[in-house]
Amino acid sequence: MQEEIFGPVLPIITIESVDEAVELINSRDKPLALYVFTEKQGVVNKIRDNTSSGGFTVNDTILQLSVEELPFGGVGASGLGSYHGKFGFDTFTHYKPVLEKNLGWMGEKITSFRYPPYNPKDIGYIRNLLKNREMPSFSFVKYVLLLLIGAALGAGATVAAFKIN
Repeated sequence: MQEEIFGPVLPIITIESVDEAVELINSRDKPLALYVFTEKQGVVNKIRDNTSSGGFTVNDTILQLSVEELPFGGVGASGLGSYHGKFGFDTFTHYKPVLEKNLGWMGEKITSFRYPPYNPKDIGYIRNLLKNREMPSFSFVKYVLLLLIGAALGAGATVAAFKIN
């Protein structure tokens, strides 16, 4: 294992402790993605906080690519950023995306459509989930707030007028 792996290969390396795993990860180039499978939050915290990687996903693989709100990219040999203005600052500040998946049986049952064998219904469902959708616009909120402030001021003035009389 001398280079990054881009393919359906999962190397398995036997280790004796979490500290040894952190040491092994840190002894190599920074990975584009780091996947941890555990139910122990202490293990997640130790690996997340003591390693550097492009992305960090707990109890799943590749799912972070489908979350549009998470940045994608590497650090070090795994990727380069942008520059100029805030982008320049962001180039030298790596925001490590973290996604944790619960290993509970209910969650696995609900998301079982992700695993082969696939049927046409599952494929249609996956395609629908992966569609690029626009976020809803909340520009109307300022008008609602102004309406509520006006109503509150109007109600306050009415109450004050009744108290004066």
